[in-house]
Amino acid sequence: MKKMFRYVSLYQLIGVIVFLLINISLTAGISHQIKYYEKKALEQRINHAQKQSTILADQICINGLRKYSMITLSDEGGAKVFEVEQLANNLGGRILLINSRFKIIADTYNRNCGQYLVTSETIHAMRGEKPPSKQVGEDYLRLITPIEDKTKEKEEIKGLIIVMSSLKGCNEMRTYLHDQRDNIVGIFFVLTLIFSVLLSLLIRNSFRNMQNELDIIAAGHQEEGLTREGFREFDRMAASFNKIINRYQELESTRQEFVSNVSHELKTPITSMKILADSLLTQKDVPVEIYEDFMNDIVHEIDRENQIITDLLTLVKMDKTEASLNITQVNINELLEVLLKRISPIAEKRGITIRLETMRQVVAEVDEVKLSLACNNLIENAVKYNKDDGRVDVSLNADHKFFYIRVKDTGCGIPEDCQEQIFERFYRVDKARSRETGGTGLGLAITRNVVLLHKGSIRVHSKEGEGATFIIRIPLNYIG
Repeated sequence: MKKMFRYVSLYQLIGVIVFLLINISLTAGISHQIKYYEKKALEQRINHAQKQSTILADQICINGLRKYSMITLSDEGGAKVFEVEQLANNLGGRILLINSRFKIIADTYNRNCGQYLVTSETIHAMRGEKPPSKQVGEDYLRLITPIEDKTKEKEEIKGLIIVMSSLKGCNEMRTYLHDQRDNIVGIFFVLTLIFSVLLSLLIRNSFRNMQNELDIIAAGHQEEGLTREGFREFDRMAASFNKIINRYQELESTRQEFVSNVSHELKTPITSMKILADSLLTQKDVPVEIYEDFMNDIVHEIDRENQIITDLLTLVKMDKTEASLNITQVNINELLEVLLKRISPIAEKRGITIRLETMRQVVAEVDEVKLSLACNNLIENAVKYNKDDGRVDVSLNADHKFFYIRVKDTGCGIPEDCQEQIFERFYRVDKARSRETGGTGLGLAITRNVVLLHKGSIRVHSKEGEGATFIIRIPLNYIG
């Protein structure tokens, strides 16, 4: 759980970083929009100044440049100069009129009249090269417009209009937008910071609740389980923990049942032997026939006890994760023939016919000893739980990847509701009949373990009263 809390701190840091990145992205987005509006506002200002300058230039061409001169001011010229000053006020700046000899003939600021203004920009403009507008500092926009006489065949530039337009409105708007951006970003930053802290606290609280519940489970209350609530991730985590707990409970239940079954199975022969021995000890002058009969029963119980212990040791060895297989190339046809010869005398005593059918020669990479044990258990069961004068059919087939062993009998069959449990240890469909046949209840469990060690599978098909069919499928080439 300490690691979990480290992860929580990590998630808190990640959350803060994510929100900071979002904040930076928002700031960048707003800044981009502000620049866009600034550009648009400047373009509008330029267009407005350009339009007014063009109108003034056309009027000057019509009325003549001298009428707008502040140097040779007349009554009519005064009215024209007033129009220029009015336009300058409208643009919030300054207007200069320059004749073709670069002499300033009008200045709305009334400072530089009579002086000459010769610069690279005015020279290019006088030649007919339209210079671009230029921003002077942060407060003014300078715009040069030629005064062109278009009445002649060849256009003649009679002078220049230089407009210095104020950008005060644009600057005020820019300042306002930047202030609003700072306010929005500040508010968003505070909100995201509060949200990230609250989210981190909620996550940490969920982890604390989960840790408390896990502490309760660790104390031995496995039946409690974890509460499924909160975030979807915590719900999934709780569901996974509950699955682990349920699996543990199932394993614990299986373990207890196994221990109980082992104790019972080992105790039963010992109890029988004790009863037989006590009977012999309590009777005087026991006839030899009865004494021999009792001793044979005791030997039978000892053999049964030994078989149970042997099967248990076999299962324990196979349960180990490091259980090793001695893999060799084995002729499966010959292996089954040897097994059938060994089991045939037992079957003949009850008139049971055993038949082997092989579709082809099969050579596979298997552990011969363990596979023999698994197949022997299946065939012996088919004989033990068969009816007298019955039949056991064993068949072998293969394809390009697997070989298949099928064992079919004509016995009592297995009820459908028991087919899931028959591979469990000590499980018996009919306990009375199993003890009569001398079964330990471990044969099918051993068989399944052997098949699984070979990366194979085992299935059963059966109907009660119609016999049973077991099918083993194992890879021809061992998959390590």
